[in-house]
Amino acid sequence: MKKALLVLFALMLVVCLTSCGDPEEIGTYELDSMTEDGETMSMKDLKDMYTAYGMDMPEFSLTLTKDGKGKLVAAGEASDITWDSKAKTMTNNGETISYTFKDNKITLSDEGQAMVFVKKN
Repeated sequence: MKKALLVLFALMLVVCLTSCGDPEEIGTYELDSMTEDGETMSMKDLKDMYTAYGMDMPEFSLTLTKDGKGKLVAAGEASDITWDSKAKTMTNNGETISYTFKDNKITLSDEGQAMVFVKKN
């Protein structure tokens, strides 16, 4: 009986320790696509659009760190952010938006606009 309880306790401890790890979202992401007013543009579409106007494609990236902080770069403009993996929110300059995380992709959505970022390896 004692041995069975020790085994059960050990299993519970393993489950607790593995579920208390770092959030999966931690890492660096690059833009995959953007949607505005129902129209989605892939990264290739965006590059083609900038090229057609004779411009270089600006940086679009997202970095999330373990301490709940990060950096969002949109059209070359960087801003510091905070993020909450439990609430699935990011805050920038006092504005908070929700995000989803699935298949190593983060989708930021707000008022008909969305940006999808894919995690870099």
